[in-house]
Order: sequence, then C-alpha cells, then structure tokens
Amino acid sequence: MTGAAGPLAGEGSIARDPETAEDPGPERVCCDVCVVGAGAAGLSAAAAAATSGARVLVLDAFPRPGGQYYMQPPAGSAASVDGNPQVAAGAGLIGDAERAGARILSGREVWGVFPTEAGFTLHAAGDGGAVRVTARTVIVATGAHDRVVPFPGWTLPGVMTPGAGQRLAKLSGTPPGRRTLVAGSGAFLLPVAASILKAGGQLAAVLEAADRPLAAAAIVARNPLIWQEFARLAWPLMRARVPWYRGGVVVAALGDDRVRAARIAPLDARGTPDLTRTFEIGDIDALLVGYGFRPHIELTAALGCAHDFDEAAGGWHCRVDPATAATTIAGVYAAGETGGIAGARPARLSGRLAGLAAAESLGLSDTSRERRRLVERRRAPAAFATALNAHFAPPAGLAATITDDTVMCRCEDVTAGEIRAALADGADDVFGSKLWTRAGMGLCQGRVCGFGLARLIAAERDLDPEEVGFNTPRLPLRPVKLETMRAALKE
Repeated sequence: MTGAAGPLAGEGSIARDPETAEDPGPERVCCDVCVVGAGAAGLSAAAAAATSGARVLVLDAFPRPGGQYYMQPPAGSAASVDGNPQVAAGAGLIGDAERAGARILSGREVWGVFPTEAGFTLHAAGDGGAVRVTARTVIVATGAHDRVVPFPGWTLPGVMTPGAGQRLAKLSGTPPGRRTLVAGSGAFLLPVAASILKAGGQLAAVLEAADRPLAAAAIVARNPLIWQEFARLAWPLMRARVPWYRGGVVVAALGDDRVRAARIAPLDARGTPDLTRTFEIGDIDALLVGYGFRPHIELTAALGCAHDFDEAAGGWHCRVDPATAATTIAGVYAAGETGGIAGARPARLSGRLAGLAAAESLGLSDTSRERRRLVERRRAPAAFATALNAHFAPPAGLAATITDDTVMCRCEDVTAGEIRAALADGADDVFGSKLWTRAGMGLCQGRVCGFGLARLIAAERDLDPEEVGFNTPRLPLRPVKLETMRAALKE
C-alpha cells in the first residue's frame, strides 16, 4: 500500500505454495512509526503520523480494526447496516488512516519488542500471519482491560466481563444469555445493558455499586453531550422496565453446570460488602461483572517505560508527557487508555498528538502549533472522565468476598488460600506472590487476575494497592508457537 511517504519497505516478498515450499519466516516490514492498537487512539495516531509524511504500520490483535468503542462488525452482518453511529465513526477513522497511507495489519498480537540502534524491532503473530517489524518509533495504543475482582463461582460458565458480553452482543448479534444480570460499577454498564437488549436478550437487572446518583448527575450535567448519549442508551432500559439497583455488589455466582443465580450484598460506608444481609437474583444464565477499566501496559512495561498509579486513571498507567505523549523511553509514545482511562474522545485527541509528535521527532514536519491546540482541546473531556472515574471507583472492600477456595489465577489454578499462605510465608507484593504460587504467570500474564490479586494482597497486608505493585510482563507477551518464535528471531 502506498501513501504520502511511499510504500512500506519490505525486506523481501515471497510467493509460495504452503504445501510444498519451505517456510520463509515472518513477513518483514520497515516503517518510521509502528502503532500498536487500532482503536480510537491508534487509528488517530496513524492518520496523523502518515499525513505528516511518515511511513506508518498499524498492528492490531482483533480481526478488524476499530477497537472496543468503534467495534466493526463482520462484513454483511445486520450490525454493519443499522446506522449505528459508533460503527460509522469507526469506519471513518479507519478510512482516514488508510487514505493517509497507513497500512493496517489485523489479526496480529505483538509478542516481543526489542530496542535496536536504529529504533525498535517488534514481533507479532496471529491469524493474519507472522510479521517482523523494524520501526524508528513506536506508539503504544493498546487500550484497556475490564477490571475484575474474583468471587466464589466466577469461573462458572456464563460468568464473564461486561466488555466480553458487549463484544459478543455487538459482533454476533447474540446476547450472552437468555437472561443476564449486569453488575459492577461505572458508566460502561449502561451501554453494555443496551447492547444486550438490542441483541434480543433479557436483563434481570443492572446492579451499580456506587450509590450517589445525584453526585453522578452533577458530574454529567457539566457536559450536555453526555446527557444526549445517556438518554439514547437509557431509553431502551426504561422501556423494558429493567430494575436498576445501587449500592450493592455480587459476592457469589451460584449454579451447577452454569450460573443460575447471583448472591448480592449491600455495601457499608467503607465500601465493604455486608455478608450478613445478602439476597439472591435468580433465573439467570449469564452474569457480567466488572468495575471499570485498567490500562493495558504490558508493552510499555516490557519496554521499560515509567508507570504511575492513580485510581481515577484506572490504576497503573504509563507516564506520558502531556505536551507530546512521549514516554520516559526515547522513541516510545503512549496514546489513549495506555496513559490513563479517559474515554474515546480524549483517546482520539491523545492519539493524534502522539502521531504528530512521533513524526516531528523524525524531522518530518513542525507540528508544535497543532499539538498545543490538541492539549487544550483534551483538557476538558479528560477532566470530566477523571471525575466520573473517581465517582465510580471500585469499592474498597471487595476483597472481603474472596473465600480461600476462590480461584484467583485461572491460568495456573491458584486459589486465594494459596495466596494467603504465601503472604504468611513472607510474600508481600504481587511479584512475591507470583514467585511463591505462579499466580499471574500463565497465558494471560495477569491481564485477567492482576487487579484482583493486587486488591487481595493489599487487603491482607493492610496496604494501599499502589504499594503492592503490578504484574510485570515477560516475553513472549502472548502465547506463540516455538517455530514462529525461532523463525522470527533468526537473523
């Protein structure tokens, strides 16, 4: 694909018969800017850098670009022609990036990244094939994970995160179950519930942990555009008369072959579930539980970038220069939720900022004036997101629901009892519990269990979550075949 700066230079292009020819190894690509992640921030960064004259390659793990917010359904599906404004906006972002000359490779997960004298080498693989990228700069725009805290029964079939349930409903038009309970905290619960209804599912209830609706309304009132979005999403729930509970959390999922009911407990003034006053919501076959999002920082951590902790930003996030989106490692930029949870609009603005700054660092153009405008434009929506995130922060006492037989790390089948035993033996942080028990050492490298592990350790040690650290990644960052790794690392 050609663009403003000409084609991306490959180190070799080989046509072969997969049945008879020897495997030539991964596709090799050289570029000025490699953007990891094709969501709101990544696509905006790619378009900005390419328009500035850079050769841009975008790597994304999903089959189609767009990320979670601008999720693009399969071609020809009903969801792609129903006038969904987010689908249309996402298609526009993808088109902008491609017209600017950026090349997007979907179905590739980055499993390795290494600094070099000329920049960086990235290795990715997946359904789209293997690729070895040589880049002068890297923009990390990898988005965020659902924040989950394990509870008894969370491994039952039918229990999943809100993000997973929404993705199922939006991409396939299939609700996560016949009758679903959506629970946790955060404004994200509303669009998840609306997506389930739109897919034809029923909602048993929506359970929100926060119990200060007037405070939330005061925050939203500062942004009139949010009222319109709220009304659009809330109307289907009002029309369906979906019960909406506040001030409680799921403390157990009940069932045999799959989830059948959820046990609910109210929260006391300290945010701890009152296990003496529980009740059950039954006749469900799907349970979605999540407490907002936490930044996806595996790649920036692997590159050695500095990270900071802020609960209102999702916890641990990559430290960035607000004027350039540069990290503490030269040549590495972080955009969107990687630098702190803020939502789609701030992500797009920070992505464009990172793309312009990366291109300017390569001597391609002077973008200082536009970057200053972007910083100012991002200030208000980012402040709004920070206030909303603080309001919907996860309850402080969620670890009280974790019994000793609750599985904490699903990859390694490590229970809370084993974590507590490790703490009694001398482990005192996330890294120590990992050494003692292998918790966080499995295929997901703590993406699923990391937040819950940190909360449990902090509660047991009477520490702040910041003091127990986060799960540091190890290469490969994603599961990869040994032959793929061998071919990628062969010089």
